[in-house]
This record gives sequence, structure tokens and C-alpha cells, in this order.
Amino acid sequence: MPHQTDDTVLPRWAWLGVPLAIYFAHYVARAVLDAPVYDAWLLHESGLTEVGTVVVLAMACIGGVVATVWAFQRGDRVLAGFFALFSLGCLYFGGEEASWGQHWFGWATPDQWRALNNQAETNLHNSNSLAGSLLDQLPRNLLAIAMLVGGCILPIRRWLRGRSYAQGSFGYWAMPTFDCVVIGFVAPLASIPEKLFEAALGDVPYPFDIDGGEVKELMFAVFLCLYIVTVLVRIRRKAITPRPSAA
Repeated sequence: MPHQTDDTVLPRWAWLGVPLAIYFAHYVARAVLDAPVYDAWLLHESGLTEVGTVVVLAMACIGGVVATVWAFQRGDRVLAGFFALFSLGCLYFGGEEASWGQHWFGWATPDQWRALNNQAETNLHNSNSLAGSLLDQLPRNLLAIAMLVGGCILPIRRWLRGRSYAQGSFGYWAMPTFDCVVIGFVAPLASIPEKLFEAALGDVPYPFDIDGGEVKELMFAVFLCLYIVTVLVRIRRKAITPRPSAA
């Protein structure tokens, strides 16, 4: 008996093709481009990977603001608060990734800040000692767990049981749909191949040396953007659904 669910709102090319294409494009680029070209175009603060991360997070943040306003107008303060936190999270993630503009505008790091930051950048997540862990590794690990469990495992479980959230419920609006399954699996595990090579060989061989950490951050951003797109699609569908006429 086929599993019945209305838990997918995007076309297959969007939720399946886009995440896989973005991820594996790094391996293809590393294989076909000369090392200096790959370094210049994809790596470092001005590379496509990191710039793309910030741009995708900006789009996710804007989408979160739209969802927040919609939920507030709907009178659902809990849902509005959830999307507001989502938006602030995207803003923090993107701002930190760009060192709040330093990578793009090139200002100098003040001496007082330089002493507190292990990479001499105007951001918080590279702070020395415990502060850096609390502002970088902790939210990163929590987000990875949330993506893998909430974005991948739970939607698959609902699909296998042929269930979906009740229309209009908090879970219906806030929880990731089946559209997030692929990116929910790829994003938190994006750097695993590199780590396995390092553990087994002590180094990452060509063409797998793609700077897995930066690619992982990009995939995190793609997850957040794809997730909020599914929310906005459902909001739009609800807005254009004709109401039944009065008898």
C-alpha cells in the first residue's frame, strides 16, 4: 500500500537536485580546475563558497521576517516568536560568517578586539577559550542535530507512517517537511568524507580536499533557506485558497 502524505510542497528538482548539485559541484570543481584557480574562486573569505553562504543566509533571513510578519498578523504569537528567532539566527550566522562586513569592506580589526579573537577578525565565534566554543561549536552542533533529526529523520518517519501534521497546527507551519530530507542528511554530514580521510590516511587526497568545513557551512545555509521557502510556499497557498461560499 503506498504511503500517503502531503508533506512535500516543492518540485523534486528543488529539494533533491539543488542540494546535491551544490554539494557535489565542489568535488567536480576541485577535480577539473587547477589548484590556484579553485583556491581563488571557491576558497577563502572572498570565494564563492563563503560569499554564497552569506547570500543564502540573507535570503533565509528575509524569508524568516516575512513569515514572522505573517504569523504576527495571524495572531499566533508563539509562531511569530519562532520565526523571529529563526530570522535572528540567520542574521547571526550570516553576520558572523562575513565578520559583519569586514571580509567585504576590509576594515582593520581594533587592537582590543584582536587580542580577544584567535583569527584577528571582528566576529564573536572565533573568540578565544570558552566564549568561542559557546558562540561557535555549541550552536553549530545544535543546528546539525536539529537538521538531522528534525529535517531528515522525523519527516522520513512521518512518510513511512503515512502521516502529516494537522493543517494550521504549530507543527504544520514550523516543522520541516519532506522537502528537507536530502539537505537535512547532507548538511550535517558534509565534512564527514574529509574527516574519514584524515583519520585513515592522515591527510585528505585530491580531489576530496574541498575544505569540508566551509562547504558544510554553505550546506547549513542551504538547509535554512530551503526550509523557510517551504514555509512561504505553504503561506502563499493558504492565501490563494478560495474560501467556501456561504450557504
